[in-house]
Amino acid sequence: MTPALPGIEPAGLNLVEIAGLLLGGLALFLLGLEFMTAGLKSIAGPKLESLLGTLTANRFRGVMAGALVTALLNSSTITTVLMVGFVSAGLMTLSQSVPMIMGANIGSTITAQLVAFDVSRLTPFMLAGGFVLHAFGKRDLLQQIGGVVLGLGLLFLGIQLMGDATRPLRTFQPFIDAMQNMENPLLGIIVGAVFTAIVQSSAATLAIVIALGAQGLMPLEAGIALILGANVGTCGTALLASIGKPAEARQVGVVHLIFNIVGVLFWVFFIPQMANLVRYISPSYPELHGLARLAAETPRQVANTHTIFSVVSTLILIWFTGPIAKLAQLIAPSRTKKEKPLGEPVYLDTSSLTVPSLGLQRVRLELTRFGELVLDIVRSGTTMVGTGTIEDIRRLLEQDKEVERLAPQILQYIGVLSQVEHSEVEGQQLVGLAQVTTSLESISSIVATNLVSVSQQRLTHQVDLTRLRDDATFQFADTVIRNLERAIATIDDANESEASAVVDAKTEIEAMAMAARQAVLARLQLADKLDVLSFRLVIDLIEQGRQIAHYSRAIARTANEHR
Repeated sequence: MTPALPGIEPAGLNLVEIAGLLLGGLALFLLGLEFMTAGLKSIAGPKLESLLGTLTANRFRGVMAGALVTALLNSSTITTVLMVGFVSAGLMTLSQSVPMIMGANIGSTITAQLVAFDVSRLTPFMLAGGFVLHAFGKRDLLQQIGGVVLGLGLLFLGIQLMGDATRPLRTFQPFIDAMQNMENPLLGIIVGAVFTAIVQSSAATLAIVIALGAQGLMPLEAGIALILGANVGTCGTALLASIGKPAEARQVGVVHLIFNIVGVLFWVFFIPQMANLVRYISPSYPELHGLARLAAETPRQVANTHTIFSVVSTLILIWFTGPIAKLAQLIAPSRTKKEKPLGEPVYLDTSSLTVPSLGLQRVRLELTRFGELVLDIVRSGTTMVGTGTIEDIRRLLEQDKEVERLAPQILQYIGVLSQVEHSEVEGQQLVGLAQVTTSLESISSIVATNLVSVSQQRLTHQVDLTRLRDDATFQFADTVIRNLERAIATIDDANESEASAVVDAKTEIEAMAMAARQAVLARLQLADKLDVLSFRLVIDLIEQGRQIAHYSRAIARTANEHR
């Protein structure tokens, strides 16, 4: 065959059709990646909480946690965006996030290793089997597994389409020249970074490198340059996610960028050596020749390149987590922190909405904080009814306004989270947390409405309620508050014994309420209107205490049942 002249399209070469196949293949690949990610998030979600709990142990366990979480989520971008949310909420320090981000880079190489397998003959069966399980599976787990298998099938089908699209380009000299120019490291890195930033998936860049390499259109050295660029381009999403967040969150995106840029700057001078190392450790098929050998060897070589970059870069930079964190703080310095209003959520972050199990944990954290606000109101209210001033009442009502602002935001977050694909158990937990929110809001309303009303009547009629305090009334009020405190503790750390203790306290509290009523009646002669008013106000207070105890039991019971 006569080689095509530069600038002249060979006969039969339809660039529009090639572009359509290439874009269609890329779209299928990204769709498959989305199916896989959704399925893996649903399957692995409950395990993520315990994995993230290893972060504070040491830097090496942080790397392992980052790698495992990313492998389970099938996306280093999601992991890094989650880190942005964790750091901005104060759940993790910047230094703790550095090893996690390094591990995320390692975990992201799992997808490349999967893509490198030649399973073209199995692709139709994966598509058919995955679809059947995903569409008709009777259990959530079967549907989730079906989504993962279907995603894998679409992923491999997309690679095949991209390979078919690029096959005619083997005789198109301008394209061949352009691919040869990719051996210029700077050009290859720029192209890889820009393309990855646009599609927001380094795996998609690797898939195209594999497709081109298997057709003999891209030397391994050029592929390495593109892969190095892809590692820089994948930082774009995390940086975008940090816009508008606190400086600590922006620093996470900068840490990710620093790690990858330093890694690229190191490897860019050793691309030939890396290529030789990759060829040495990757499977070789000397019995094959020409394109058949390239098709067999290139995919694994590309995948191994990505893995070597991430693992070696981590092994080198893991010893510099402190300096990396400090450099990120210099690049994105913290401004003077403005104290956040009590009515603004601290832990609710949109990044956690991508993984229902993590979103549920954020709701529990916010509800625990919400519960502490309500507990402060109850404590203030018990003091206010006896000796509080008009200013005390005004201050308590301001606290209640903050609670009224926070409760709808928690419920809205739960509502958004309920729209994300989740398991039946997670759905029940969402319902339970919504019930806990309304119970806490009701307790705050009791204080803001009933206890404030009692205080206002006390001040208006100049009633001295302190003279009716005795051991019985004091013990009743103290037990109600302690029971509420224990109930709030079960929201984030529910255990059956603690929840049962709160629920079982009903008998004790009812007995104390009766003893308090009898003690008040014994102290008053009810001989005049002032005595009658005092009696009515104190009995009302006891009744409100019983209502608070009722909601405390509801909180503990719900937290335990929907854990």
